[in-house]
Amino acid sequence: MNIKQFVQRGIVVAILCLIVIHFKEVLGWGNTLYAVAHPLILGCVFAYVLNILMVRLEGIYFPGSQNKWIMKSRRPICMVLSLSILIMIVIFVLYLVIPQVVDCFIIISKDVPDAIDKVIVFLIEKSDELPALQKQLTELNLDWGSIFNKVSAGLMSGTKGLLNSATTIVGSFVGTVTNVVVGLIFSLYVLACKEDVGNKLNRMFKAFFKVNVYEKLCYVVKVVHQCFSSFIVGQVTEAVILGTLCAVGMSLIRLPYAGPIGALVGLTALIPVFGAYIGAALGAFMIVTVEPKQAIVFLIYLVILQQIEGNLIYPKVVGSSIGLPGIWVLAAIMVGSGLGGVVGMLVGVPVAASVYKLLRDATKKKEEENGMRADSVKPI
Repeated sequence: MNIKQFVQRGIVVAILCLIVIHFKEVLGWGNTLYAVAHPLILGCVFAYVLNILMVRLEGIYFPGSQNKWIMKSRRPICMVLSLSILIMIVIFVLYLVIPQVVDCFIIISKDVPDAIDKVIVFLIEKSDELPALQKQLTELNLDWGSIFNKVSAGLMSGTKGLLNSATTIVGSFVGTVTNVVVGLIFSLYVLACKEDVGNKLNRMFKAFFKVNVYEKLCYVVKVVHQCFSSFIVGQVTEAVILGTLCAVGMSLIRLPYAGPIGALVGLTALIPVFGAYIGAALGAFMIVTVEPKQAIVFLIYLVILQQIEGNLIYPKVVGSSIGLPGIWVLAAIMVGSGLGGVVGMLVGVPVAASVYKLLRDATKKKEEENGMRADSVKPI
């Protein structure tokens, strides 16, 4: 080891020691940096998802034409079309689902006065027992003034807490909308000049990394991109299939809210494996406000449909597209949900598929270097 390598490793060790000693400060800086960069990170995510659709639209938009106007307009038109399609899908789903959910809450609110009337009738029927109850309360010698003051103070603090909560919710909503808008604008800039950004990153990696490290890095990026893009396409396809089958089946057996619940089940099915059950709970809630018995029929139908989807559709559409065995898909979802909730469930499968493919290729390469054959290795 020469002096230069010794100094470099010493600096790395010193930096790691400083990070460990001042971990709380470093974590605070990281959170601040993430909060500042959150709209840009969100924009990169939007750009990646929109790029999958935009590339397919560019392949349809006069791909063999050499017309200058068509060549110049291909990128902006396909970019706007991909964003418009995504926004229209979101608006369509919300248009189907939200009015029905509001109707459900209206129906429930209409049932509340009836419940209050039943309580009043019950108290009237038990009015002959009220004198004895009043006598018992009198014998308790309660300090009603003190109780009233405590209740008033509790109501005042509850009102302040409610106002603070409402302010926090409004602020969070405005902040989220702002981040989404800024992220969408940034994603459009990234998509408009993605080749230029890619070339500059490629030059930077070539300049700062050795050839073998650069090649390995490019290979890892390629594998991760293939797994993520295949997962997104497969998951969206599976969600569309499941939502369509749900809506069609509900229409055939004459269940209410077939279209909205089908759209809701398809939307929640974007969450791997468990998403359809979330849609089932919400759909049953919508149906039970109209006809409780039909809610049971809906749950039975969706359980059957979910079994077909989990054993036939999902492994073929999603599992085969990412090259990940079914048992690892389930494990990735469980671990991802524990680490990152819904986002972890969405990201866990393509991350696991990327790691699985990298390990599989590395194992195969190592076997070839050692002169081993995969079929010659005995199972444990």
